[in-house]
Amino acid sequence: MSGASSSTVILTFYVACTFGLTSLTIAQIPRENSITDPSEVGALNSIFEQWNVKANTQQWNISGDPCSGAAIDSTSFDDSAFNPFIKCDCSFNNGSLCHITHLKVTALDVSGPIPEELWTLSFPSNLNLAENYLTGSISPSIGNLTRLQYLILAINALSGEIPKEFGRLTELIVLTFGTNNFSGPLPSELGNLSKLKQLYIDSSGVSGEIPSTFANLQNLTIFWASDIELTGRIPDFIGNWSMLTALRLHGNSFDSPIPSTFSNLVSLTELRLGEISEAASSLEFIQNMKSLSVLVLRNSNISDSIPSNMDQFRHLEQLDLSFNNLHGQIPESLLSMTSLSTLFLGNNKLSGTLPQQKSTSLRTIDLSYNNLTGNLPSWVNEQNLQLQVGIPNGTTSRTKGGDDWRWQQSRRWQQSFFL
Repeated sequence: MSGASSSTVILTFYVACTFGLTSLTIAQIPRENSITDPSEVGALNSIFEQWNVKANTQQWNISGDPCSGAAIDSTSFDDSAFNPFIKCDCSFNNGSLCHITHLKVTALDVSGPIPEELWTLSFPSNLNLAENYLTGSISPSIGNLTRLQYLILAINALSGEIPKEFGRLTELIVLTFGTNNFSGPLPSELGNLSKLKQLYIDSSGVSGEIPSTFANLQNLTIFWASDIELTGRIPDFIGNWSMLTALRLHGNSFDSPIPSTFSNLVSLTELRLGEISEAASSLEFIQNMKSLSVLVLRNSNISDSIPSNMDQFRHLEQLDLSFNNLHGQIPESLLSMTSLSTLFLGNNKLSGTLPQQKSTSLRTIDLSYNNLTGNLPSWVNEQNLQLQVGIPNGTTSRTKGGDDWRWQQSRRWQQSFFL
């Protein structure tokens, strides 16, 4: 939906990931005698009329036939200058018949339900309706679009349950229906989509347990399932998704420890977990995830000390271990990591003094609500450093000397410094 900057960022990520998987330039030799399937012309006209959108006849539909101009030349489907847009394949019936294979209507403030005519288009491999105001439920007739490889429904206001007929779309490579108002469980039939590489269901409104059939999704590289009401155990089989590079499961209500099988996910560059109750976990499972650039385990019931070999994570830029039960000292190697820019360790049970050395790349640090003691090191005076170092029943104060920061006890709690 327009006007939501965070949603736009998410959509940009979706689009970048989606269209990075395949070449979307459909090169064809324009055929003067080709016509678009009349039934598809009627369906497209009805869809556009209901959504109050029109083709740019300077770009495509230039001859009064939709499959003309940019719809059949080498123009890339993801070219933002072409919206709404279609692409066609005119190789049918010896080059005399065209079918619509791609349809894009994104960020055009389209509102209302998805027209039933859409489900009569039997040839689309790519359907992108993201960032609009689409409402209502998704018809079970979506199961007719069995050629779909890319289905982008993110950032709308769609509701109702996810139809089990999604399971018929076995050619899907990318499926996104995040940021919607769906309800009910994830249908087990989604486990039929064994070719899926990217699945985005974050903030979609679904709830319940992750179906056991998801064990079949062995080709997943990205799985976003954050900020929904997933419950039960985090499935062990996720650890068998060896191709995963990004996994987001935070903002749910899991009641099990982090599976030890997660140690198999050595290709991860991003891991975000959180809001895990009941059983505690250690940090042992991350030891071989040396490609991580983002590691967020906020409020994940981690009970452990911070590994002393964190400097082996040479690509790590963001680390959030806040709201856990971490104990022991902060390793010298952690603050010296040259790649790390953001560090959140607040609300733990860390003790001892702060490391005397810190990398200049580390600009945001939260150490509040721990049991730290001793003098503050000189690096706290760095310019443009955002630092939180408050402690329960205590705060920090700066003495007149400038570099001599000390813990001073008072009845105050957290103090934030922007230096």
